[in-house]
Amino acid sequence: MHISQANHEDLNAILEIQKEAYLAEALLYNDYSIQPLTESPEDLEKAFATQVILKAEIGDQLVGSVRARQMDNVCLIGRLSVNPKFQHQGIGSALLCACENVFPDVVCCELFTGSKSIANLRLYERLGYKPVKEEVLSPQVTLIYLRKSCLPSYRAKRQLGQ
Repeated sequence: MHISQANHEDLNAILEIQKEAYLAEALLYNDYSIQPLTESPEDLEKAFATQVILKAEIGDQLVGSVRARQMDNVCLIGRLSVNPKFQHQGIGSALLCACENVFPDVVCCELFTGSKSIANLRLYERLGYKPVKEEVLSPQVTLIYLRKSCLPSYRAKRQLGQ
């Protein structure tokens, strides 16, 4: 597997994988109007202009992506998407870890997922993300925000394998 920054030619494949990957979330919440499913090519173009989009490839096949942007001293991570045929192979973990190094001067990374998305929560917590707040969007949807320290001392320990 190879992770690198996405280019303009990758956008259609990224959007296709994102929509496939987020169908499970839509089913879980019985809501097919979630943003990852309704995002248009034009919306993705705008995101491409303002965010870093990383892609994961196996051979010449794009199998996943994630987005990151810096706000003040925080790396905001979103739209982690892995082709359902390639899930549970460490691709999502690798994309998240790569995101954590995109902005070397941030003090933490933050992301969110729905409270019913138990597999996502397990993945994030296993990678060191800790819940920091909840946001109720509707009776069906509560978002859980998670944060992970990215201070230099933490990065040094991670590079040493501790």
